[in-house]
Amino acid sequence: MTAVIKNYSDLGTYINSILTANGDSPVGGPHAQFWDTLTYNEFISGNVPGVADATTMQPWKILVVGNSAASNLILALSGATGTVFAPGATPGQMPRFGTPFTDVQIQPIAAWIDAKCPNPSAAIS
Repeated sequence: MTAVIKNYSDLGTYINSILTANGDSPVGGPHAQFWDTLTYNEFISGNVPGVADATTMQPWKILVVGNSAASNLILALSGATGTVFAPGATPGQMPRFGTPFTDVQIQPIAAWIDAKCPNPSAAIS
């Protein structure tokens, strides 16, 4: 059965559960587990903390609400060929030094983004 992400809290729980199951938690790097530290609004409209494009020095948006295919989170998790997130590129696939997420594991995250990041739970803002 495929997981269903209903809100931002579910997203964090889901990503952390995959990392833990793969033995890859906690995450290192300049941004660590940013989905655990950002508010919902910071996550859906903000930049990946501590990471900038090496050429332009501009920050990278985490995602494009409603468009998972253009979202850096999905590109990084999938190791998208032809991007800076491809395996062996810099910064490379996420998690950088861990087990790559499978397409099946990425799908619920992409579906949540494509559904415009619903967050009916006010517990996490």
